[in-house]
Amino acid sequence: MSSFFDSGPLPDWKDIQKWLGKDMPWDQLKKWDQEGDSDWLSQYVKEMMRKPRTEARVHSQSMLQMEAWKDAKHVNVTIRIAPGTDLRSLQLFATSDCLRVTGLPDHKKRAIRFPCLVYPRTGKAVMKKDQISIRFRRKPPEKSEHELFIRT
Repeated sequence: MSSFFDSGPLPDWKDIQKWLGKDMPWDQLKKWDQEGDSDWLSQYVKEMMRKPRTEARVHSQSMLQMEAWKDAKHVNVTIRIAPGTDLRSLQLFATSDCLRVTGLPDHKKRAIRFPCLVYPRTGKAVMKKDQISIRFRRKPPEKSEHELFIRT
């Protein structure tokens, strides 16, 4: 089997730039070619990794945090509410597999999937400080078996 590099001349940087678009730091690549400096790549990666972490912190502080877990008979959901959220506009909607929260700042909505199926009408929500705790009864797993027929 022949290698890609044996198949002929390599494409020009301009062609590669057109194929990949603006996803690559082309100005940095030109500097690297000119100076032969390999440190630019580690600096670029460090900068790219630093941005999402700080943006994630700001995002998580501005929104609410939700967590769901199950025990033997119940599923519990904890919602930590960000300061400045209007509690009168918050609404909780439950189905057997998820909980949806509406009325958040900027008309946003959030949802969380339960770790197992629940009876949605058994949900009870309690507010304590900046946290809402909700408890649902778990649905037992269905263990009945059904035969499936294969059509020919």
